[in-house]
Amino acid sequence: MKFLVLLAAIGCASAASSNAVTCDECQAGAAGLVDHLLSEASLAEQGEILKAIVCPQLEDPDACMAAIDMWFGDMASCIYNHFVLEGDVCARLGLCKKASIFTPRDWTCEECTDVLARTSAYMSEPETIAEAVEYLQGDCFCGAEGHTDDCPGLVSTVLPIALPVLSGVLVDQTAELCQEVLGVC
Repeated sequence: MKFLVLLAAIGCASAASSNAVTCDECQAGAAGLVDHLLSEASLAEQGEILKAIVCPQLEDPDACMAAIDMWFGDMASCIYNHFVLEGDVCARLGLCKKASIFTPRDWTCEECTDVLARTSAYMSEPETIAEAVEYLQGDCFCGAEGHTDDCPGLVSTVLPIALPVLSGVLVDQTAELCQEVLGVC
């Protein structure tokens, strides 16, 4: 999800530039971001942040922490793969419709910083949260083996709090993410 808005912002910014991000650059960036977000270290960090900030807001913080420990990796995989890779955000942005007339180039720190700020805002939008809740309540997460009947309720309770928290972390870690994924900043 983070990268969906990252790419949307890049698409808007690049439309006015003769140095537009190409389809290949976009797809490579999308894959790199998903790889980073689903790495063991990143998942552990995201999980700890959610346990520290989201769980104390819920009726049963201990159950929330246990659920995040057990299920956050699967949740994150569903969300990041669905919204970024399976959704082919690069094509949705119009970056893969026709042959590029632009010369491939490196991304700048300013572009990455701007895009991550827009991504953060997107992640907090009620429409984004509602779509993510609905998707996780379906086959990818709650419909997967091992989940109990209370899964949809858990998702609808935790995710509306978790996505804005993760969006704030995205802003806080902009320089690190830009360096890790795109090699800038």
